[in-house]
Amino acid sequence: MVRLKTVASALGSLGDINKARAAFDDSSRKLADKQAFPPADIRPSASDARTLALRVTTPAGSGEGSSGEAAASAPGGAEGSSLNDVFALVHVPATGDTAGFLVLNPSVEIESGRSLGSLVDEGGWPVFVAIAEEVFGVRVDHVVELSAEALRNVIDNIGPVAVYSRSAFEVDGTSFVEGTNSLDGASAVTFASAAAVDDAGQTRTRNQRALLRALVQALRQGGLAKDPAKLTAVLGAVSAGVRTDDGLTTIELGKFANAIRQIPQDDVVAVTVPAKSERLADGTVRVAFDAEALPALRQALVGHDLKEFLRYVASLGY
Repeated sequence: MVRLKTVASALGSLGDINKARAAFDDSSRKLADKQAFPPADIRPSASDARTLALRVTTPAGSGEGSSGEAAASAPGGAEGSSLNDVFALVHVPATGDTAGFLVLNPSVEIESGRSLGSLVDEGGWPVFVAIAEEVFGVRVDHVVELSAEALRNVIDNIGPVAVYSRSAFEVDGTSFVEGTNSLDGASAVTFASAAAVDDAGQTRTRNQRALLRALVQALRQGGLAKDPAKLTAVLGAVSAGVRTDDGLTTIELGKFANAIRQIPQDDVVAVTVPAKSERLADGTVRVAFDAEALPALRQALVGHDLKEFLRYVASLGY
């Protein structure tokens, strides 16, 4: 009888995970290539490296410097834009010895006073991918767009995440302390979307980096590979609020996740893409890529010393 119960339980888990896989792979959640990528003739060549572009669409933040105020202080910004969203690249070089989570500030100026966020608002995924490939010199293989609700449910399924905040702040009655915060899904989304400081999203981007770092660590330590029920719950939460390129099936996602899982924890590094801000005479804040650090990052991404460079960037507080 015990064996029968075990078999029945296993079959039930298998059925549930197959449903979650089917939801993730459903054609309604897939973007055609022209909706996800720029024209092929302007893209870098394919390589053995793997790069995934991630966007988490978060609700407008609250508190000082958020929403309209933050948008107004960003070049090309507008209230209700993507300035609260998480924009990141996940890169595993051909060597497979490290994984970099590179978080971008949507307020960073790209061209003619236009921010990353405002350009993506107009042009969608093809513009984001084109910008990322031009700036970093690597080819983006897949795109993932995740809703804030899906992110919240993922975190609630794996348990609270331990997220470090450089400063204490409060948003809509939710308080965050300087130091480590144990966050459930709702408070984690608030932490990542709020503008705690009026600095054109620089602090928010660091908070997003901290959340991604904590989330990756929690997923790695959560024993998903040995817990089919938890794996199914996490995949189901993702599937309920995700859009990806047509080529990112659950099989390909599993390969990418497994490649990262094989990398030692210390070599999975989350950093913000180095950028500097300055307050202009009219009171607005301009954010631009660090002119010295960005070329070095680009070289590391296409070279052989990415692991060391990411550790160095992280040691600087990015």
